[in-house]
Amino acid sequence: MNFPTSTHKSRWLLSPEDLEARRCARYDKSVREIERYRPASTSAAASVAPGEGGEKAPQQLGGLELVSMEEEKQLFSYYERMISKICVLYNFSRKILAISIVYFKRFYLKFSILDYEPWTLMITCVYLACKVENAYISAEELAKGVQQDARIVEKIVLGSEMNLLQGLDFDLVVHTPYAALDGFCFDLETYVQEKLPAGECWELERAEAFAQRLRKKGYESIDALLFSDGPLLHAPGLLAFAALEVALKASGEKALLREYVASLLARADGGMAADQLAQAIQAIHKLGQSGASGLIDESTLKQIDRKLKLCRNPVYDPSSEQYKKQQAEKQRQKQRAKANLKRSSVAQDAQALGMTKDLFIAENPDSKRRKSKESHEETLT
Repeated sequence: MNFPTSTHKSRWLLSPEDLEARRCARYDKSVREIERYRPASTSAAASVAPGEGGEKAPQQLGGLELVSMEEEKQLFSYYERMISKICVLYNFSRKILAISIVYFKRFYLKFSILDYEPWTLMITCVYLACKVENAYISAEELAKGVQQDARIVEKIVLGSEMNLLQGLDFDLVVHTPYAALDGFCFDLETYVQEKLPAGECWELERAEAFAQRLRKKGYESIDALLFSDGPLLHAPGLLAFAALEVALKASGEKALLREYVASLLARADGGMAADQLAQAIQAIHKLGQSGASGLIDESTLKQIDRKLKLCRNPVYDPSSEQYKKQQAEKQRQKQRAKANLKRSSVAQDAQALGMTKDLFIAENPDSKRRKSKESHEETLT
């Protein structure tokens, strides 16, 4: 599937304002549900204090401090790096790494960290990305990488995979910047051999070695961008071009960079203007810097994690009474649907045979008619 017609472009590329609005909306929804469904002893009104820069400060709910949106971002950054470590451990391709992280980001646009545990989703994202890329890994093997019992990991993956798919709206297509960067490197390799002024064209070996160095440096830049909001804000081609620019500047070939950018813009059909491209690339560079520096120390991680365990959303917490009620209601709905389907099937069979459906439907043992018949039989005997 081409990127211009993919769900990646139509559904999962947002403006910075839309991205922030989505995150605030799903966080507020989780807080309201916690306030509504927590036990009465702890369901006091939540108080909100505005933080610096428009960020929401920690909320108080019945004396319980909720995980703030800023702390949520810190946890996301940590678990995205954990995904990277798992992929490196198993020598997964960079495409699987990118898909896993993008799945993780997309899921938490629909739900907040108060709804689903990030550790559970982290494992499931890697597992699903491997399946999508035909690089299947068993739960037993995955358990070794996260140092957990295989039965626990299998239960987690099987129990969370459908939640993840629903959170992604079953949109599994992810176009990664790595493929786009490879395309740029091949194009640049051809450019320096054929398109430079006479007498300045490069030999094949020099061009190949140069492209390989650019590819290596560019991959490192994309790795950093994956830990930022870049994949949700910009097309993979733009992310790849920003990474290529970093690699060319690091190589000292600034003049070549200017010439190559001019050639790309000349070949582009209805693409970005030069000033728009420069502005977008500058914004991506800032995202790369934030992705490379967004580390969280272990003490802060443990503090946020402890807080998170105490403020789970009852709607999605299997140990809560609200969750158990919801599951029981779902089971009743399934049973009713199954019974209705059975009655509909019997009615269709009866109609096809030209007979009344009453002949095919067993009497309810609790019906008044059945009880009256049994009582009459007992009287006769």
